[in-house]
Amino acid sequence: MLRRLALLVITALLCMPAFTFVADAQIGNLLSCPISTLTGSNSPEQIHISLSQDESQMQVIWATEVQTGSEVEWGLDGSLDNSAMGEETCYDHDMVFHSGVMTGLEVASNYSYRVGDGNDWSDVYTFKTRDVSSDFTFLAFGDHGLSSEGGDTTDMIVDSGADFLILSGDISYANGEQSVWDDYLEYNQQSMSSMPWMMVPGNHENEPGYGFEAYDTRFEFPSTSDSDYWHSFDYGPVHFTGFSTEHDYSAGSEQYQWLESDLGDAVQNREQIPWIIVYGHKPMYTSHDDATHDEDAELRADLEALFVESGVDLVFWGHDHFYERTWPVIDAEVQQRGDADDGKVFSGAHAPIHLIVGTAGRGEYQYSDEQPSWSAYREQSYGIVRVSVDIAGESLQVDYVRQSGEIGDTFTLRQGDPIPQEEDDSMPAPSVLLTMVAMVMAVMFREFRTHSSSA
Repeated sequence: MLRRLALLVITALLCMPAFTFVADAQIGNLLSCPISTLTGSNSPEQIHISLSQDESQMQVIWATEVQTGSEVEWGLDGSLDNSAMGEETCYDHDMVFHSGVMTGLEVASNYSYRVGDGNDWSDVYTFKTRDVSSDFTFLAFGDHGLSSEGGDTTDMIVDSGADFLILSGDISYANGEQSVWDDYLEYNQQSMSSMPWMMVPGNHENEPGYGFEAYDTRFEFPSTSDSDYWHSFDYGPVHFTGFSTEHDYSAGSEQYQWLESDLGDAVQNREQIPWIIVYGHKPMYTSHDDATHDEDAELRADLEALFVESGVDLVFWGHDHFYERTWPVIDAEVQQRGDADDGKVFSGAHAPIHLIVGTAGRGEYQYSDEQPSWSAYREQSYGIVRVSVDIAGESLQVDYVRQSGEIGDTFTLRQGDPIPQEEDDSMPAPSVLLTMVAMVMAVMFREFRTHSSSA
């Protein structure tokens, strides 16, 4: 009896640190954690920030090996005089994930912060809050991963000086190997801890044996819905809408209703925030010559009319591993070829320009030999898109930057009406009537699909 009691006491003493960690954490959220997370390192890792819909807030997420509490400290110009408790969660992986929100942030200000459990802290990191009255730059790309070319993209991000980035899906290519997610987030921590990465899921985030669980646990983005698969935010004069091509987007679906509401609100607010940019994974337009990566007819039928009606200016896609830019296009009909002969400036295009930017590091794809009429430019290379927003000039300067640093493609969007051009009798301008007919047919097809599915 005494021997058994002694064993119980020894066991309890050995387990006390683990139980202390659990007591500091939110017990309810940790019940699903693997037993391996009862012991391990308290050191925060994989630290990354994301924007909130509220300009006075910044989200931060990190990971630890062991179940422990969550706290974030932050302040202006090196101070750490604010603090907030966070939350913890797990999935079927040997890590615990923590999230916290820094609040009361002043615009256009430099902040320092650190994360931990109140005893063990990370290094101190910095970020700058939004300045709604100044020019800014953001990056756009998709299909990243940990290849050597992906590493070169990471270097470009670190050296870019951009304010934030949008990533159009296929993030780490873990494909069910959860340690790859850990490696990816740790490798990119230098930029992710100071530059918000705003992401949407691609098909590779739907992992064998896990589904979207890793993506859903490791990231949090601002949304007026309960989903992290679609979100929106404003940055200066631009409204950004990120959505998932990997979840139901047909008329009547939860995501479609959210998109319709979000873009409708953006239209109502257009005098204050004149630009609308959308990003997703699988493209609506592509000249890829593989049927498995062909343009998504359902996506075009379900969403193109909504994008056109909402006056979306730019749409960024991934999935296909090359760079391609369309003309302003509706139902594969070119609406405008630019204000000048070089087709590099677009004023009041009234139709979205689509860009495929799956160029961040995965193996290059081959596009079709014949370039479609709606395709303005395409090339096979690695690189990222850099968008410079000029508030005073009311313009967006869009550059595709190769990993060599060379500019592969460039164009400018401007507010206002198109500059009148002389028409070439041999090449008539696109018919407004045909465009209206195409839009009506798209809406009719969408309604037909809705009635058919409800029948």
